[in-house]
Amino acid sequence: MRRVLAAMVAVAAGGALLVGCGSDAMEPSGLPSESSTPSPTPTTASPTPTPSATSSDPTAFVHQYVEAANRALTKGDVDQMAALSGPNCAFCSQTATSMKTFYANGGSYEGDASWHIDELGKPNGTDPVSISVYIKVKPHKVISKRGASPEPEEGRTLLFDFTLAKGNGQWKVKDLVVN
Repeated sequence: MRRVLAAMVAVAAGGALLVGCGSDAMEPSGLPSESSTPSPTPTTASPTPTPSATSSDPTAFVHQYVEAANRALTKGDVDQMAALSGPNCAFCSQTATSMKTFYANGGSYEGDASWHIDELGKPNGTDPVSISVYIKVKPHKVISKRGASPEPEEGRTLLFDFTLAKGNGQWKVKDLVVN
């Protein structure tokens, strides 16, 4: 049970354990960007305000979802992330459940475990929309439960494939795959 929870927390923090990837970090390979510039400027999810989920721009929604995921990671507050997730998004619901359990058991992080958008691809489709995003996670330490010793987690860059769909005029994460 502890190993399953640790794997879920590692994925929630940006790790690759649950999805079966090795520990080697993936490097951004130049996703098709929305602009004509050759390389998008790296952005982070935390300091900028985000548009509403009702925005017609799916990339703005991805930024909002990453901010909500970061709130779940850093504070254990999964409500906004759950509200932005569709009812059938397995990754979304598993991550929310794992984060609730992690914090209920006294888990915490030392350092920055947040997701940072490193590169955002061009949206593909209209509804549903697919967007590939490189998410960077800095090295940090995971304290898996109250009283546990901090365990180092390597920094890495992972490819997240979002599938978004609109329901009642709002974007929701229909599916999220971590490669």
